[in-house]
Amino acid sequence: MATINLRNVDLNLLIVFDAVYSTGNISHAARQLALSQPAVSNALTRLREHFDDPLFVRAGRGVKPTLRSQQMIDPVREALRLIRQQFDGDRSLDLASYKRTFRIVIVDPLEAMLMPTLMREITAHAPQVAIESRPPWNANVTDDIIAGTLDLACYTFPVSAPGLVFKTICPCDHIIVARRDHPGISARLDVKTFLSLDQVALIPELRGHTNIDRDITTRGGNRRIAYMVNKVWSMPGIVGSTDLIAVMPRRFAELMAPKFNLQIHESPVPISPQDYHMIWHERNTDDSGHKWLRDTLLKAIHAEAAPTGLAAAAAAC
Repeated sequence: MATINLRNVDLNLLIVFDAVYSTGNISHAARQLALSQPAVSNALTRLREHFDDPLFVRAGRGVKPTLRSQQMIDPVREALRLIRQQFDGDRSLDLASYKRTFRIVIVDPLEAMLMPTLMREITAHAPQVAIESRPPWNANVTDDIIAGTLDLACYTFPVSAPGLVFKTICPCDHIIVARRDHPGISARLDVKTFLSLDQVALIPELRGHTNIDRDITTRGGNRRIAYMVNKVWSMPGIVGSTDLIAVMPRRFAELMAPKFNLQIHESPVPISPQDYHMIWHERNTDDSGHKWLRDTLLKAIHAEAAPTGLAAAAAAC
């Protein structure tokens, strides 16, 4: 492989190169960098002349990297990381003037729990920061984080790939919810009643990321699933206006119960808790803005989880 000399390349051109490589689209890269599309195209022209290579070729509605680009991307990203780390070490983050859009994926229960606190923090201290929340189950989290098109993910399962970092942030246990005046539920929900009532649940490919069905089946039970949804957000409204019941994450259910007239019961069938994980790329570990986002989310977890004692468990993570 030919030696890649970045010494005489304009830093701004390397930033453009990284953005185009990450997004696979010149217009998307321009939007990410707050530049015009002609400015990005001009930067690519200068890079092509410098390296005597096309660097990117058209592919569908975007572009794909040449072999030369593939050889360059890791050294470029490492150089940018070192430069950013040096600057971050020389000055503290000025949140009042800090301008950045963070692209995240976060599962519904955590979004309900954390985003109000996070947005209040942003409004008060970092008014030029924005959050772009992407659908959690439509994203290819691993590829998007590696490519740089996604900054952070909060999931119920760890994602393993070279270059990714994941941190267990808090546990998640599940409880049963029904509408408050449900005719089939008395003061205490027993196993027979739980398994006999129609339920709303996630679609099978999403339920596979939880312990719910596995634990119930292991103990000899089977749920009567009458309606399947593709997001947890849909469940409270359906349960609150029908005789369907649901298994939901505890803190999410506690937040939704007063809004949708729900009653809450401990599960009569033991369901093992799961952990929520925060996932990012190692190149962002020392990025001061990214670290601020991670720290702020962890503070939100400790604040919002307190009613159920979840904060104490999160503090140990």
